[in-house]
Amino acid sequence: MAEPKEAPLGKSEFASAFADLQPAILAEWPQVDAAALAATQGDLERAVGLIADETAHTKALVRRQLEELHRIVCAPPPRPRPASPRRDRGHEDGSVSESVDAMLHDLEQRAAHLLRDLRGGMLNDARGKVRENVLFSLVIAIGFGFIVGVLFTGWGRGK
Repeated sequence: MAEPKEAPLGKSEFASAFADLQPAILAEWPQVDAAALAATQGDLERAVGLIADETAHTKALVRRQLEELHRIVCAPPPRPRPASPRRDRGHEDGSVSESVDAMLHDLEQRAAHLLRDLRGGMLNDARGKVRENVLFSLVIAIGFGFIVGVLFTGWGRGK
């Protein structure tokens, strides 16, 4: 299922949530100087420019990541209230089924949210490691290719 598109992060929203976002921004990008971030005074464009300069990421990528941080820090996913067990006469199994359905729905929402957060963070970390160690990554890829080739073709070709 496609998720509904959320409105882009506005300058006023960022400025009002800047104090709460600063620790998350510094945790996400440790190379950013805390004093320089504080000097932006909650101006979204200046913060995006500072982070983009310090991390060598594009401003569009930084903006998307800031929007994600804002969603996580300022608006965590809503947790539905537990369903109150309604007991209709002769339908006690129905209330148990509704309760289980509500719990499963809640669990699916939480798991999807965690998976999105983990996938985004792990993918960015892996990309960074590969960029930092290009030669090592290339040697690993060649070695893996050699092993797979040997497994599928065998050691000797001629008989």
